[in-house]
Amino acid sequence: MCLATCRMNLARFGATILAALLLTGLVAAPVSAQSVAYKATTPFGLWEVPYDKLAEVRYHEHDVIVKSFEPSMNIVRYLDAVGAQGKKAVVSFNNVVDYKNGLVYPSRIKFWTDQIKNHPALYGYLSAKEPNWNRINLTELRSLYKEFKRQDPNHRVIVLLGDVPHFGTSANPWGAGVANMLWVDWYPVTCKYGMLTTASTHFPKVRGYVNKVTPGVPIWLMVQGHTYYRGDRCTPTNAQLDRQVRDGFRYLKANGILFQTWHNPLYDKDLRRNATLTRHMREVMRGVEALTF
Repeated sequence: MCLATCRMNLARFGATILAALLLTGLVAAPVSAQSVAYKATTPFGLWEVPYDKLAEVRYHEHDVIVKSFEPSMNIVRYLDAVGAQGKKAVVSFNNVVDYKNGLVYPSRIKFWTDQIKNHPALYGYLSAKEPNWNRINLTELRSLYKEFKRQDPNHRVIVLLGDVPHFGTSANPWGAGVANMLWVDWYPVTCKYGMLTTASTHFPKVRGYVNKVTPGVPIWLMVQGHTYYRGDRCTPTNAQLDRQVRDGFRYLKANGILFQTWHNPLYDKDLRRNATLTRHMREVMRGVEALTF
């Protein structure tokens, strides 16, 4: 009699402690596939695969490849190579946005669109990345959007915003006439504190604001797959990669997922040197496709 009562009290006590830990964020709430909203056709993107690495970095599972270009680079050759794999590319142009000085040059867009606007492998244009960190305001974003659409009305224009806690405020504004698609970057895996658990707080606000101000605009989440020690960010474990993707589906209602692999010494090497993470990234994509993730 006492044994049964003690077991019941212990179970209740354990449930109370677990609930308290979940509320404080010290323990991550379990997320099942049934509680995460996604489709088997959810698109995936891979960031910054240079031309000479297209064969080295397997990207056959990805729907979209993202690449930035200088005027000296052969953008048509790149799109040809991506298209040969039956994929699409999102392209951005380093001479259209001067990130160092916070300037935009809409007049330079025509040079690019004249070359590729009829290319079958073109998915769209990434007009600007993290504009608030680079002193690019809404007026300038709208000027880019207007010119992209004037030169090529048939392809989507995308903007990438970070600084999720300030999304939709004067510090990180979003509005109509900026883009047809929003990408959000979110790098929650820290070296010191582990994985931040505030996506449940910030992502619903982002989704709610977008639905209110620009209804119908899809959102893709770019998850962290890199290490950046100066910013206290560490390469995620398999479980942390899973959690990022699931948080994107659950709280942001993400329409697509991007994996961050910038082509520079700090980022590009992480996925290519980390066979375990690369393999698991593919497992995530296959799990989503099979509706088992």
